[in-house]
Amino acid sequence: MIVLHEYPLSMVDHVGFRRFVGALQPLFKIGTRNMIRSDIMKHYEVEKKKAIEYMAGIQSRVAVTTDLWTSDNQKRGYMAITAHFIDESWTLRNIIMRFIYVPAPHTADVIGEELYESLVEWNLDEKISSVTLDNCTTNDAKANKHGAQI
Repeated sequence: MIVLHEYPLSMVDHVGFRRFVGALQPLFKIGTRNMIRSDIMKHYEVEKKKAIEYMAGIQSRVAVTTDLWTSDNQKRGYMAITAHFIDESWTLRNIIMRFIYVPAPHTADVIGEELYESLVEWNLDEKISSVTLDNCTTNDAKANKHGAQI
């Protein structure tokens, strides 16, 4: 429920939620937010491994898109990396490879390194057909500097 509806992990600490769950099933023990987080991360790692194994078997080239933005209130940078490819049934597929915190400063080297590490982790560094970046001066520098490496 927390993952499906994107509820905060702190929901398990809310008195009303605890009463509601207790009314549904008095014997059910609600875990702590740390336990819930741990369970979510374990599930994520299993699904990520499946996705990486699936991507290893695709024969088509892969187009990658990235988008980097900074949160207004925290001034922290985040980058999403998405792989786009045609599967064996000729269906266009998309997989979000990573959604990561990118440490400041957001230079071409820092962004390029995060992108390259993702491509290597997913074994896509030799299957790339194109990389599409959002429109900002750092990405221009990244494309010019790292384009030959990617």
